[in-house]
Amino acid sequence: MAQTCYLPTQTCYLPTMITAKQRNQLLLADQTGDTVWINAVVEQMLATNPNVTPVEVETAFRDGAARSYLIVCPDKTLRVITGDRLVMLAALAEAGMTVEENLQALADRR
Repeated sequence: MAQTCYLPTQTCYLPTMITAKQRNQLLLADQTGDTVWINAVVEQMLATNPNVTPVEVETAFRDGAARSYLIVCPDKTLRVITGDRLVMLAALAEAGMTVEENLQALADRR
């Protein structure tokens, strides 16, 4: 099953490698609001299942109306931000990226 990822300039179709159970784990972790816990769940998911990509994790957050965001830092590490969209935009500005550039960096990262 393909999942639609909406970018301002294009629509891309990504194969869904994240399972319903994994999506549920992400959204349950998001509900805690604990950035350390959410980050641990994301890292564990990416480490144990090489088919899951960071962009799929971010898409699961967005599809589930989560308050957590996954961004790529300038040193190419992943960072979980918890809060509203303004917090995420501030973190991206600090990293010198736009939302579109972050999505592309997440898609490029394996």
